[in-house]
Amino acid sequence: MALDRPCRRPAAPAVYSFKEKRSEFIAALFPAAAGDEARATLESVRKEHHGAAHNCPAWRAGYPDVEEFCSDDGEPGGTAGRPILGALQKAGLFNAVLVVTRYFGGVKLGVRGLIDAYGAAAAGVIERAGVETALPFKELELRCGYEHLAALSRAVKSAGVAENRLRTAYGTDITLTLLVAPALEERLRSLLDSYEGRQLLAAPPLWGKSYVLVAENQAGGS
Repeated sequence: MALDRPCRRPAAPAVYSFKEKRSEFIAALFPAAAGDEARATLESVRKEHHGAAHNCPAWRAGYPDVEEFCSDDGEPGGTAGRPILGALQKAGLFNAVLVVTRYFGGVKLGVRGLIDAYGAAAAGVIERAGVETALPFKELELRCGYEHLAALSRAVKSAGVAENRLRTAYGTDITLTLLVAPALEERLRSLLDSYEGRQLLAAPPLWGKSYVLVAENQAGGS
């Protein structure tokens, strides 16, 4: 997945409901940054709607490594989970779990009717939800002596790291914590691996193992 593209994700939970031939469909959309969070959300919805006939989930959790999942929860195969997941994919949403609850009204909808109803429920809640874009960053921790702070700060800024992506903590040494955009990662690694870069550091650089997402309206520069 291209890391230079923003991640679209739900800004907050949202709910949408409608009735189709006496069955009530309740679609709920939640943020979910990982599969475990999505599963916990599903369990919460199941407890809330324990009397429902079906609680059909789909999610796209994680970014840039995405876990996709969907389930028909007892509905005929392919009539619920896939339309819900398809709505998430069509909207380009990540870090999202969507559960459509059905309270059966006594009238069967048929395969086509179920696909349309679950798809409409998912699309409806997505349309009504607040969506935000977030940018991926890799966290980097640097330690240096006080005498090298000015030079190290200039070096990382010259590599493209914006002022608002840099945090400084003072102790025995100085710790700089940076959020590095993917496009700058190779440049910074080369800088810190150079002789000049190594002379400024009191310890080897500590790179985060995964990317963190920062809402685009909070990200500012790179």
